[in-house]
Amino acid sequence: MAGKTVLILGGGNGGLVAANRIRRMLPQEHRVVLVDRSPLYSFAPSYLWVMLGRRTGSRISRDLGVLTKKGIEVVIGEVQAIDAANKRVTVKDNRIEYDYLVIALGAQYSVDEVPGLGRAWTFYHLEGAEGLAEQLPKFEGGRLAIVVPTLPYKCPPAPYEGALLLDEYFRKRRIRDYVEITLYTPEQRPLQVTGEHIGKELIEILTRHGIKFRPNMKLQSIDHTALALDFGGGDRQPYDMVIATPVHRVPDVLVQSALAQAGAWAKVDRETLALEGPEDVFAIGDCAAVPIAGSAMLPKAGVFAHGQAEVVSRNIAAEINGNESIWAFGGAGSCFLEAGGGKAAYVSGNFFADPLQVTMRRPGRFGHWQKLGLERLWLWRWF
Repeated sequence: MAGKTVLILGGGNGGLVAANRIRRMLPQEHRVVLVDRSPLYSFAPSYLWVMLGRRTGSRISRDLGVLTKKGIEVVIGEVQAIDAANKRVTVKDNRIEYDYLVIALGAQYSVDEVPGLGRAWTFYHLEGAEGLAEQLPKFEGGRLAIVVPTLPYKCPPAPYEGALLLDEYFRKRRIRDYVEITLYTPEQRPLQVTGEHIGKELIEILTRHGIKFRPNMKLQSIDHTALALDFGGGDRQPYDMVIATPVHRVPDVLVQSALAQAGAWAKVDRETLALEGPEDVFAIGDCAAVPIAGSAMLPKAGVFAHGQAEVVSRNIAAEINGNESIWAFGGAGSCFLEAGGGKAAYVSGNFFADPLQVTMRRPGRFGHWQKLGLERLWLWRWF
C-alpha cells in the first residue's frame, strides 16, 4: 500500500495532540505533516500567570521544530488556501497534497468589530500577557474593567479567573482598597452554557472578593480619550484601565475556501468531527461548531480540542491501518478555574447530556496544585 499523508493545520492543543497520536499509530511509510504560522507553541492556560509575573514566555513555550525528532514534518507558514476537492493546501505559495486533513486552526482574533478594542489590554495571547506583566505594577488604583465584548470566546472561565487573580494581586500590593474591579459580559450569567447553578456559585465567589459583575452588557466601543466604555443606549461606564477578550471568529481561510460561512464556524458531525461536505476532512477545537443540547454550541476550550484530537487521530489511523473506525467524541470535558489565594475550582461534566450534567468543585488548594501539574505534564508529554 502506498504511503498516506495526514496533514494537520494548526499547532495549538488540538493539532499538537493529533500530530503526536497519529505519528505513534502509523508506520513510518506514512507522512504526518503539521503546519503552523508560528515556530513556537505556548501553553495558553498559563497566560494569566505570565500576566502576574509568575511565569515567563520562554518557560511556557516550546519549539515546534523538536517534533521532527518524532518523525513529524513541521512546516512554518500561513495557510493561504484549502482545496478540499483536489485534496491540497497552499502554504507559503507551496502546495501540500494530503489524503486526510485535520483542521485545527483555532479561532481568529479580531478587534475591528469594536472601535477602540485594539488599544485595550488583553491576556488572550502571550504578547498581551507579557505587556500586562509590565503594565500592572504601574497601576496604583482606580477602576479596572474586565470586558467580554462578544460571544463565543475560548476558555470561558478565563475572564473570571483574571478578575479573581487580579483581586489577589492587588491585595498583595496592599492597594486593593483603591482598585474597583468590574467584569462586564453579554452573558446573562457567568459560564452561561454550564447552567444556572454554576453561574450562581461563581457570582457568590466574585461577590466575596469584592468584584462587581455586570451581565447583559454588549460593548459598542471604547473611548480611550474620555476613558469610557460605551454599551449603547446612553450607558457609558468610566474606567482607568481596561482588559478585554478579543473578538473571536472563524479563520478567514476557511471562509475563503468555502469550508465555513462568514459569521459562523466550521460545521462538523459532533461525534466523528468530520466536516460537512468534503471527504476525509475533519475540524477540531475552536474553529469547529459542535452542537449540544438546547441549540447551543460546545464551549471553545482546550480540553475539548484535546478530546476531539484523540478521537480523530484514532479513527484516521484505524482507517489507514485497515481497521474499523469506531471512536466517537462524547462531549465530556473539565477545566480548572483559578480563584486566587493558591486555590482553584474544578468544572466538569458531559456537555452532550440533555439536560447538561455539569458540576463545579469549590475552590481549593488541591485544584490549584492539579493545574500546576497539568502545565508540567502537558509540556513534557507532547514535546
